[in-house]
Amino acid sequence: MVPQRRLADEAQAHDDRQDSRPARAPGAAINRLTQKLVNEAVPAATKLRLPDHDVKGLFLRVTPAGAKSYVLRYSSNGRRGEAAIGDARSITLTAARAKAIALLNKLAVQEIDPVAAKRDAIATERQKRQETFAALTEAYRKDSERRKRPKTLSLEAWLLDRHILPRLGARRYTELRRGEIIAFIEQVGEAAGAVTGNRAHGVVRQVLNFALKRDLIAANPALGIERVFPEVSRERVLNEEELRKLWAFWDAARTNQGLGLGPGQRQGERAVNGLSWPSATALQLCLITLQRAGEVVGARAEEFSWTDRLWIIPANRMKGKRAHAVPLTDLATERFKEAFARSKSVFAFLDRSGEASLDPKRLTRAMARCSKLLEMTPAGAHDLRRTGRTMITSERVGVSYETAERVIAHLVGSSVSRVYDRNEYLAEKRAALESWAREILRVTNKTW
Repeated sequence: MVPQRRLADEAQAHDDRQDSRPARAPGAAINRLTQKLVNEAVPAATKLRLPDHDVKGLFLRVTPAGAKSYVLRYSSNGRRGEAAIGDARSITLTAARAKAIALLNKLAVQEIDPVAAKRDAIATERQKRQETFAALTEAYRKDSERRKRPKTLSLEAWLLDRHILPRLGARRYTELRRGEIIAFIEQVGEAAGAVTGNRAHGVVRQVLNFALKRDLIAANPALGIERVFPEVSRERVLNEEELRKLWAFWDAARTNQGLGLGPGQRQGERAVNGLSWPSATALQLCLITLQRAGEVVGARAEEFSWTDRLWIIPANRMKGKRAHAVPLTDLATERFKEAFARSKSVFAFLDRSGEASLDPKRLTRAMARCSKLLEMTPAGAHDLRRTGRTMITSERVGVSYETAERVIAHLVGSSVSRVYDRNEYLAEKRAALESWAREILRVTNKTW
């Protein structure tokens, strides 16, 4: 066996010359690596590099800690480089030589620098990690926060975290294809329902549109996909008898008596139907004002001018991002003032924490309970708005189509006409809502 010190001296002399040529020594055996020599090499005080004469530039590197690895020294465009071949404990000398020869061939024939190629591969892999759908989603969320309502952001966040990212988060968004997205929609729809599947598709489409507008992808594969799951259009319009029953139910809940009392309960005790005073009053105001449930339960004191009898809903609380003026009838004024007096807060309707407004979903659940207890076809808070919008243009009430649309904050006319017509049509809307209030009292057999 060749003395270890002699090997170390020769390797050190080679490093000092900074030349890939192996060190010359009197004994020819010393100049050629063998598997036995690799196995028996022991560490020294300094790092050793033992050259191989079969493959020019191939070395066995031994660290003072005892780690052994193969490296290849080479020159490319006048610059020296050193490429890692592999751990000597994992690959044989024969395999190391074969890999070194392959790298040298690429360098000579294709001019591929092995170190630069590895660096590029690492950069490519890092880029792939940055191109995941999850990473794109983070950028999309930050952009959406500047433009979308909190309610919309909350729904999108739920869909992303619950259904979308667990399935698509790790995928590269540049590699997503139409068939994969359709399969994803079907999976979500089958697991969580048709509507959730369709809504998840909508969010994926918006996220990829975000990438398309920033030239991160050439086309959006989620576009042009027809709605996978059919949805029944919301067409529920309540009749007069149903409105009468609901109004009586709400009045009973507001006084905590009447329908819903359990055996042995006294008047004034909490009704077993669980419909609270705020929910009952808010539902009445949804019908009186014809505004959305979220706009009603989120009403704040600074939005009201009692002198002018106006409720100005700010743009950031409106679906269309436009401020909306709602004239207040006597019935609406009485209900809102009563709500603020009870809440003793800037909010008309407080949630249970006493620090925020009531969640609109509370009204959805309340309407479900009302429908069940009254043995009615299920109806929601938005159906009250649709019912009122339908009834005010009836022959009995006689409100024009344009005024009815303005009452519920829908756009009327062309985009050009709206630029030049900035009127709020308060007189027309006030007359319409006054007529509607009288119709409510007629239908519910109430007087004012």
